[in-house]
Amino acid sequence: MRTAIALLLAIPLVATAAAAQQTQQTPQPQQGDAAKAQASVPIAGLDEAALASSARASKLIGSNVHEGDATVGQIEDILLSKDYARVTAFILSVGGFLGVGSKLVAVPTTQVKLDSEGKFTTDLTKDQLSAAPAFDFAKAK
Repeated sequence: MRTAIALLLAIPLVATAAAAQQTQQTPQPQQGDAAKAQASVPIAGLDEAALASSARASKLIGSNVHEGDATVGQIEDILLSKDYARVTAFILSVGGFLGVGSKLVAVPTTQVKLDSEGKFTTDLTKDQLSAAPAFDFAKAK
């Protein structure tokens, strides 16, 4: 009998403890949460279509550039106009073997295209790129 009475008295205590644990697990809103809950507002001039048709510079650098089936260079850097409105040139590493004996040349963006397979292409030959003047980073400040 004592066991039954103790059991009956213990059930409300266990239920209260379980309810207290559930209450503690529910996060309480804090002051900064109201600002986070508001919908984000896009910056003017940048929309989903512009983002979808863009590429990250970090993903472009290191990409090979092809003329036909031959690799003629590798994108080492990207030049932007001073007003940051557009990309003016790709800096390609051309010639050499495994980076030894190669030189950097600036190629206008109009001379490099991205094909439907995601491969950079150019009509410039390896000889034309090798004959181009070496790019001097001091010229771009």
